[in-house]
Amino acid sequence: MSVPSLLEHVGLDLKGRTIHVDSRQVDPPRQGPAMPAQLSLAAVESLVKRHPWTPPGLASFAHGTVQAFDQSLSNTGVALVKSNESGIHLLATAMIRPPADVQALKSTEGNYARADSLYAGLLRARTGMAANVDGIAYERPPVKGMRVDSIVLAGREVHRATHGRAVLVDNRHAKAVIVGRAGTKADPVTKAHVKEAVERYVTPPAERGLVMPWNEHVRDAVMLALTWLYDEKIRQQQAAALAVEAAA
Repeated sequence: MSVPSLLEHVGLDLKGRTIHVDSRQVDPPRQGPAMPAQLSLAAVESLVKRHPWTPPGLASFAHGTVQAFDQSLSNTGVALVKSNESGIHLLATAMIRPPADVQALKSTEGNYARADSLYAGLLRARTGMAANVDGIAYERPPVKGMRVDSIVLAGREVHRATHGRAVLVDNRHAKAVIVGRAGTKADPVTKAHVKEAVERYVTPPAERGLVMPWNEHVRDAVMLALTWLYDEKIRQQQAAALAVEAAA
């Protein structure tokens, strides 16, 4: 994209103006009067950064039903989300937690016991409506950080319980799509940010008179579900474009 196109994209009227980066004129107009105007490269970058992010609209999500897991060995949030012509619907939520005696176990033995408990809970969660979903999503484990081994172990149980059908969704990608930014160490995306973003699309269960978990783990699962639907729409569009190209 050219510099003028970029500036017009962020709402700047460039008619009759020239644009300079330092002393060099960028993409000079082919005709018409020119008014002196200079815009440094830093100013261009500033304009782009100020361009407001717009949350994805309903048309950005594929139609279908997806079950998502925000997995860990101690607290796994589960969400069942459906997208259709009338909107995005939260069908069910759940929490999978090991019993107290399993939670009390320490070290590697405790992790293995919690993994076994998680697997049993995942099998229960995969029954009923969830058995026939169009997609299954879970969080891609981080490559570094605290307790990465137990996070990877929890992900392995989701993979096993879904027979490899579940799709890994990167947490930072999900935040960029649904919240509008992935966050940084200095300016992180908080649980409050995720709550606000997710509730743009789904109504909390309590406001619908339903008794279902609605905590940070469940909301993270909903964010993963929404991201899967968003990515699936892009996959469908790409497949359609390839089909048209092949038929031409």
